[in-house]
Amino acid sequence: MAKRKKYLILLVIFSLIILTASLFLSEKNNHFIVFFSGAGMKIPVTEIANDFTHQTGIGVDVHFEGSAVLRQYIETYGDVDVFMSGDKKNMDISVEKGFVKEHAFIAWHIPSILIPPENRDKIRGLNDLAKKGIRLVMSNPAQASLGKLVNDMLLRHPRGREILNNVVVYGSDSQDDLRLFRDKGADAVIEWNVMAYVPEGKGLLVVPFEKEYEIRDPLMVALLRTSKNPELSKKFYDYFKTEGIKVFKKHGYNIEAGR
Repeated sequence: MAKRKKYLILLVIFSLIILTASLFLSEKNNHFIVFFSGAGMKIPVTEIANDFTHQTGIGVDVHFEGSAVLRQYIETYGDVDVFMSGDKKNMDISVEKGFVKEHAFIAWHIPSILIPPENRDKIRGLNDLAKKGIRLVMSNPAQASLGKLVNDMLLRHPRGREILNNVVVYGSDSQDDLRLFRDKGADAVIEWNVMAYVPEGKGLLVVPFEKEYEIRDPLMVALLRTSKNPELSKKFYDYFKTEGIKVFKKHGYNIEAGR
């Protein structure tokens, strides 16, 4: 356990170093915005950033990584304009520490079980993931917001330990989870439900968690006090929460704030 914890700490440090180097090499100017986003929203976020640049001529330097890693970078170095966390917890911490000027709801992140069609009779819910011989893939709890949310939920589930024992490999983000699921020939992957609609998840079926274990985590976008281009950053932030939210809906996200 100690060796695993040490490895995870080194992994986070390495991610921060890579992130710092990539930002240092970016050519920042008066028409450039630095945007940090949780890795699970890569497809809609990339589309939104490209649309914004096409319409305004303002460049958006997007960095995707686990939300906790991104938050730690913001706290340590600042120099980031807009932040979108993959979970509410990391956004709440940023708000509490005074890094957020304003923030807005974008969509719901809902974890589910994704399975190939041939497993529809074998896996109908969380209890089936505890069966002997089931091979499961999920996100790393120490690296990805999804993994932490799911791990906490499974620790409340009566067969949670058995389910966790069936995890054959942990991924670093949503794309990695889906790749490992295919590569390992696993029976199921626990992922955001919208991952069934991306190219990597094509053909997978969505099996919702049982009602008492359902997780609905709000995705929030934040305008940061660390911004060095506050006027342009506000323009992108306003665009994201009005036009960008439509892109999330197009990609299968539930954008109804009251539900």
